[in-house]
Amino acid sequence: MYAPIYQQPAAQPSPEVLAYEREILAAEGPYHVEGRYYASHFDAERQRRWTAERMVREAQRRAEYVARNATATPAVRPRVTTWLTPRERQRVDAAGGEHFASIHRDTLAGVRADLTLGQADTALVSAALVGPSDVPALTSLVRGLPACTVVGLVTDTDDARALAATLLLGHAGVPQLVDGRAPSGWQMLRGAFGSTRLPRSFQRDALAAILSDLGTPDASAAELPAGCMRFFRAIFSPRLATAKVLATDLGVCSSTLMSRFYRAGLPSPKRYIATARLAWAAHLAESPALSVAAIALRLDASSPQSFGRTVRTMTGLTAVQFREAYTGAAMLDRFRATLVAPFRDTLRTFDPLTEQPATHVRPRAQTSASVSTLATGRAA
Repeated sequence: MYAPIYQQPAAQPSPEVLAYEREILAAEGPYHVEGRYYASHFDAERQRRWTAERMVREAQRRAEYVARNATATPAVRPRVTTWLTPRERQRVDAAGGEHFASIHRDTLAGVRADLTLGQADTALVSAALVGPSDVPALTSLVRGLPACTVVGLVTDTDDARALAATLLLGHAGVPQLVDGRAPSGWQMLRGAFGSTRLPRSFQRDALAAILSDLGTPDASAAELPAGCMRFFRAIFSPRLATAKVLATDLGVCSSTLMSRFYRAGLPSPKRYIATARLAWAAHLAESPALSVAAIALRLDASSPQSFGRTVRTMTGLTAVQFREAYTGAAMLDRFRATLVAPFRDTLRTFDPLTEQPATHVRPRAQTSASVSTLATGRAA
């Protein structure tokens, strides 16, 4: 005679899972889960349980993401690359404090390299070091990188030298000069590198334009789903390269994210990311001092050749031709025209971070052939 076998009872689902199950049941009925029909009541119940458990896991990942961001530094200090005397370096470090981070270089070429490679956001140049022979290089720096602010500093010099240096800085096109010999000068220096004085980032401008497109006459963009706004903010990050990284940042599985876009009748997240990176590339290419290799490096491309292949695949143009044909604003307009405007009604209610009813009739999306139209003509 065999001894009876006692099996461990199945673990009871958590209250959160049961709550999601009730929501799915109320929204889709007993035989549908995520828009799919199940002939067997038991199959539908099992699929409903799996779906609810996945939604609980996603909610936990989102909560962890929010917690990590809450404990992180709320604001990143601007990075200022400097060409200063040793005494000026000490005074600038003391004055900067919590307002900006200084990167000191011994030559003007080092300052230019920091700005070109994206290691600094703005520059500070000492009037005590600028001579007539430095004016051409400084002029090239100011004109070649118009998105970067260059500020002159007058401290370790007498009145006669300060006047001569001011003229040289003016000839080079330096738009702002701070006199550190006066007590108010250091306050002016901190204000010169404040977030309100630095040029607005392309990411912020792009997000504002897209949210403006999605706003309705009777509803502001602030009433859009939070997940939609987080998605567009994330894809216009210059360091975002893949849909997998995007899904990790959003706290959603990569396959789940792509599935939600497909069921809503939207283009894939990969296409949104690739087009946003083209807009970033066109924006960076507006600076004459940035080579194609430098742009690829700032966009974290694996190599300039890989970046060039991506541009050719999406536009039919070489990287040089693309640079000549499109500006950042033009590519942003193309992004809005192909990926936002045709799907405006869907995006206004779409939240990629939550489950939504499936859209059985998928709208006809722009095909790769339509993307090739980028190659025809210069953007307006």
